[in-house]
Amino acid sequence: MVVGTLQQVPSKGRISIMKIQNFTVQKRHSVIRLSYGILLAIIGIIMAAINPLDIVTTWYMDMREGSFLYNMWANPTYEMFSEMWVFNYTNAQEYLSGAEKVLKVNEVGPFTFQEMRTNENIKIDKQRGVMTMNPRLKLKFLLDKSVADTHNVTVKIPNIALIAMSTLAADKLGYFANAGAYYSMSALGSKLFKDLSIEEMFWGYHDPIVTIANSLLPGWIDFAKIGLLDRFYSQKNESSEVELANVTRRYSLNSWDNTSGLLEQGFTDLETSTPCNRIKGSFEGLMLPANYPKGKNITIFRKQACRNYPFSFVSESKSENTGLNSYLYTMDPTAFSSSSPFACNCSDGCPPDGFVDVSNCYYGFPISLSKPHMMDTDPVQQSHFEGMNPDHKKHGSHFELEPTIGAPLSFSIKIQINLAVRMNEGNPITAPFKDKVLPIMWFALYCNQPPSEVTSLLRLRLLYAPPLIITLEVILIIVGLVLAGQGLHRIWKPKYKIIPPKDIPAPIVRRKSSERRRSSVILNMAENVGFSFKDDEDLAKEAVSLLAINEEDSEFVDLLVSSDNE
Repeated sequence: MVVGTLQQVPSKGRISIMKIQNFTVQKRHSVIRLSYGILLAIIGIIMAAINPLDIVTTWYMDMREGSFLYNMWANPTYEMFSEMWVFNYTNAQEYLSGAEKVLKVNEVGPFTFQEMRTNENIKIDKQRGVMTMNPRLKLKFLLDKSVADTHNVTVKIPNIALIAMSTLAADKLGYFANAGAYYSMSALGSKLFKDLSIEEMFWGYHDPIVTIANSLLPGWIDFAKIGLLDRFYSQKNESSEVELANVTRRYSLNSWDNTSGLLEQGFTDLETSTPCNRIKGSFEGLMLPANYPKGKNITIFRKQACRNYPFSFVSESKSENTGLNSYLYTMDPTAFSSSSPFACNCSDGCPPDGFVDVSNCYYGFPISLSKPHMMDTDPVQQSHFEGMNPDHKKHGSHFELEPTIGAPLSFSIKIQINLAVRMNEGNPITAPFKDKVLPIMWFALYCNQPPSEVTSLLRLRLLYAPPLIITLEVILIIVGLVLAGQGLHRIWKPKYKIIPPKDIPAPIVRRKSSERRRSSVILNMAENVGFSFKDDEDLAKEAVSLLAINEEDSEFVDLLVSSDNE
């Protein structure tokens, strides 16, 4: 039949048309492959150049209402604990009688509390680039982590109220006023030592001197009983401002109670301030700037301690708890020294070396701070006591920082509370302790590891994500280059290939009725003319038809070129 002739002997014109169609399809696919290859390679190169991890981290760690960091700041989930160790005086009567020349003490503890910090009324000022809040601090006693219940342990300690009032009178009043104070205090029957339960010592005990002072001077002594933790953790309406805009000082303090320094330590303005009384630029330790410079020291501000404390860079290592890269800092050995740049100005009644006077922060009471067990203090003061066993490993303070994000990994700050006794000749009630610094207790504020959500975030960002991102970048670049190379090669050197006939019969393709009618007309015309090949016009029309064939129509092309000889 004529149809058989049409299938068997493709004309030169038809073969040329098929070549053109095959070239067009291949060229289109080559251009697409080249485009995709270039796109993938560009994406990989851009990712390598801009480091998408930094962009995602910056967005995720942005301080905005409702963000992860905002919630962490409002309700810190770091588990912070305070271990309290109290000094019990074991030879008080022997010392007061003169039978023994050295005071003997032994520490009792620990009494452990969980320190719960919240920041209320957080407000972010985007225009100024600051954040303001009202800090709140509470203690929760943890019996299971303590040596005993605070109600069940009794110790003998110096009478804080009596010694504080006597020293205050010695500092502020003249001889005759001190003499009057002496007779008044003696008439009240107060003793130099008191037997107190730990609960009374921490949260307050009644003393007639405090009761009278509270009645006569309620604006100054605004409490009816005196307790160390009760005063250190008294609830006050305080406020703080934190820097956000300056990336090198981000999360540092700008002010506390609307002042950039400690007025109690002599702050007047920033130009004349000292590291001791300057709050601006110091950190509370909740967060530090990202990419913190290696070797740069850290200044930690603790409101209860009433000053700044310097921490010096020690080493870079892997954190034992998290496996992350970390910077280790320790409290500077001279942090409490009178020769330290962080020493506060003092002109009268200055404490011995190694002690810091914070009396102005606590009603004028002669409270003095030092390192535990009088570590790194004046040897003369150490010689007055038996039972002081300073150990740099046990009593030292440290701060461990993950520098990329600026997250604390662990820290421990250890401080001792003492009474610096001074005496006026008119008031000899404290004569047995004249010019001595009496140890009362020491505490360790510590956090051993970050909360689980912070640890997971740090590991994802620092351990898992970087190799995955690098792998993805390499794959994108390699695949992109391969695809681009293939596409370019196929465009530059195209290959024409006539699809050979297949042995198996081509599947029957159902065509639309209009197509069948058109084919029938073509075949009838071919039979009527005895199949002399199409003229040029017909050939052009067929070329247009063939050029519209997609790659999926390859079997239809096979049908056109496959044949059996007549």
